[in-house]
Amino acid sequence: MTDPQLPLDADEPTFTVAELNHAIAGILVDAFPRQIWVRGEVAQLRVSGNGHAYLDLCEKDERRDHVRAKISVVVWRNDRPGVNRTLRDAGVALADGIEVRVRGRIDYWPAGGRLQLAVTAVDPLFTVGKLAAQRARVLQVLTAEGVIGRQARLELSPVPLRVGLVTSKDSAAYHDFVQELEVSRHRFRVFPVDVRVQGQGADRRIMYALNRLRAGLAETALDVIVVARGGGARSDLSPFDSERLARLIADMPVPVVTGIGHEVDRTVADEVAHTCAKTPTAAAALLVGAVDDYCARLGRLAHRLSLRARSVCALAARDTADVARRVARAAPVAIDRERHRIGAHRRHVVDRTRRRLRESDAGLERHQGRLRGVASGALRGERLRVDAATKRLRALDPQRVLERGYTITRTGDGTVVRSAAAVAPGELLVTETGEGSVRSRVVDEGAEPA
Repeated sequence: MTDPQLPLDADEPTFTVAELNHAIAGILVDAFPRQIWVRGEVAQLRVSGNGHAYLDLCEKDERRDHVRAKISVVVWRNDRPGVNRTLRDAGVALADGIEVRVRGRIDYWPAGGRLQLAVTAVDPLFTVGKLAAQRARVLQVLTAEGVIGRQARLELSPVPLRVGLVTSKDSAAYHDFVQELEVSRHRFRVFPVDVRVQGQGADRRIMYALNRLRAGLAETALDVIVVARGGGARSDLSPFDSERLARLIADMPVPVVTGIGHEVDRTVADEVAHTCAKTPTAAAALLVGAVDDYCARLGRLAHRLSLRARSVCALAARDTADVARRVARAAPVAIDRERHRIGAHRRHVVDRTRRRLRESDAGLERHQGRLRGVASGALRGERLRVDAATKRLRALDPQRVLERGYTITRTGDGTVVRSAAAVAPGELLVTETGEGSVRSRVVDEGAEPA
């Protein structure tokens, strides 16, 4: 940084932007050979409409989740066929996430101030070796920890009809797998999780799909999970060599079947899975075969059961016929015996009933005598009480009082007159005597009677 106290030197050169960029380009050309080798991991691969391929070549730390450095790379349209052919012959393809060793030249564009590496060739053995070494390392670690073989100890359902499927729904792998199940005519139910299963980050997407299926096991009750993809280059299988994906597959609570569409190579995912199928179609055929075997066993058991049932029914029919004959012979004797027993019981019942009736008649006669005596005494007592009550009533009878010369005076409505103040002038009175009644009318005290 220039000290602001120092005087500026007017003789120091001043670059224009173009001059500076051309100077940097000249230094870079002089500093590096015409062609250099660079290794790194491919990221952000894209192909433009004019046929050029652009990507970033990255260097990551040991955790592989942090980019320490990167450089822009271009593969010009004229160089792409040779680069792709070299990789294809080795069974790999240029794709995100693979490590490559490329040969190219450093280009610096003064007009845009952009630095990039123009790739003209690639070392396929480096990529293949890196993939193999990484795979071998992961397998060694998983084998030492006992992860490999964990899935194989799970028991595959004899009727794996509920299938979780991890693949891209737009892929041929999905359609091949589902079609193979449909033509079987069995009642398979497929629960797909649509994810891209190749390219950068494919291992994370597959893990996401597996975790979704595991979270839904309580509702879907899956019998098996299938991870499927179509064919491609060996380098496209690199996500299936991921250690963390392998551990997740090994820890799944239901069997996992892989069908990743590669006839020659086995990935780490294949090694840890319950069963490895070569293709998605083969994975579906494996499930169909399991159901076919189960149905065949059921058919054999049904046939054996039918034969056994017919045999048992024949024996039962024979035994029934024997019993019927014995019953036919024994029935008349048993019926006669029961008739004699019923007759004896009937006589016994008749005798006991007659004896009980005689005893009851004697008891009734005794009770009738006692009741007649008690009733006569009760009647005499009641007659005496009635006579006494009659005498008392006759003594209190108003008629008897009237016969002795007394009278009873009532108003017209039948109310007994108990005092002179209880009647009013002109009111009709009825006076009862012992021999009849007399009607009269009340007059004022000072008036002359009419």
